[in-house]
Amino acid sequence: MRTWPTLVVWALTRALVVYWLLSPEHAARGDIFYYQHSLDALGENGVQGTLAEYPVPAFVLLAVPYLILDLVHFTIAYPVVIVSAAILTDLFFLRFLVGSRRWRPDQPAWMRITAAEWMWLLAAPALGATTYARFDLIPGVLVGLALLYAVQRPGLAACFGAMATGVKYWPAIVLPTLAAPAETRRKTITAGTIAGLVIGVISLIIGGWSRIISPLQYQGTRGLQIESIFASPAMARWVSNPHDYTVFFASSKAYEVTGPSVGFLLHLSSIATVVLAFTLVGLWSWAWLRLKDPEQSIDVLVWLVLASVTGFIVTSKVFSPQYLLWVLPGAAAGLVVLRGHRSWNHLAGWSMVLLAATLMTHEIFPRNYNALTVHAADSNAIVALLVTRNTIIAGLCVAAAGEAAWLLWRMRPPRAVAPAQAAHEAAVPAER
Repeated sequence: MRTWPTLVVWALTRALVVYWLLSPEHAARGDIFYYQHSLDALGENGVQGTLAEYPVPAFVLLAVPYLILDLVHFTIAYPVVIVSAAILTDLFFLRFLVGSRRWRPDQPAWMRITAAEWMWLLAAPALGATTYARFDLIPGVLVGLALLYAVQRPGLAACFGAMATGVKYWPAIVLPTLAAPAETRRKTITAGTIAGLVIGVISLIIGGWSRIISPLQYQGTRGLQIESIFASPAMARWVSNPHDYTVFFASSKAYEVTGPSVGFLLHLSSIATVVLAFTLVGLWSWAWLRLKDPEQSIDVLVWLVLASVTGFIVTSKVFSPQYLLWVLPGAAAGLVVLRGHRSWNHLAGWSMVLLAATLMTHEIFPRNYNALTVHAADSNAIVALLVTRNTIIAGLCVAAAGEAAWLLWRMRPPRAVAPAQAAHEAAVPAER
């Protein structure tokens, strides 16, 4: 199957994303300029005080291009370098999706483009300029690669998972799933542990212990962000009673809401996080007991990863638009590895709904974000869109968790075979 149609569609859609980033959606560039201004003061603040909300490997990835440009006194080009790196990361992931045709030649295709490739080709324009203006593309792609190679090379998949965790921390939630199949568990844990230790030691040398935990401390002090799932009731009431609630730009560099019931909603978010933790531990334990061969277990692995990531988003008190980059690559990778499995059709439908939620997110930010921060004539419509989007994401989380649980329920646990019986079975030819 020729790949030029995929490259043509990629070039056209990415040109559109870059155009949006340069002009009508320039508000999305805020994070890039924040990186640059923070690094301008690196000499004064040091590693400890620069981009402290990001893990050390993320800081290194953001700082190295700046330091190189600083050597030639050309830091004005830093935003261009960051966007270019995002474009290359996007193309890098597409290259692996296209490469999967060699070992998954039966993938359905339209216009000579496979379903997985279509999913990724549409993901970037669906989210808009945010795709290239946020660091979250990197850990999302690494999680997608971990799923893509969970069967083919489980050790490499574990390394991808460890690298994703190093640069953003949240991907730690997918690591127990990658280690679930019994046949590859030792290899997965060994490879992931070695990669994690290397990343951890380097981070400790560069930033010290306080810099390693600073991203966790930063998240712990945040309030209820206006786009989060649990902020939906407060934002709905803000529309009708704007004087009872305050939407403000917080020290977390995001818009948060305060007012009646917000404290209660924060408690609900914490309770939901605990419920998610118990649910995932239960599903992980169930998977570790039942899964044996990665090839036969891939349905559960894909759905459990998607449930874990969307569950983390749903229960969090923060839901920035770029968080969808955490799950979009995983959905595209899943469409590759689930080909020929019964749950492929379910994932295709799930992914289409995810794209619809991504389009809604694009319409909210950056296109109409002012309607969420300042009460205006279109605030009712945008808040309604926000609540709808949040409801869909919550539904996707429940659907993914339900699919994983259903697949585990139908799967027989590995049967323990005594050595003598195993030798007898090996000696008897299978009936034909």
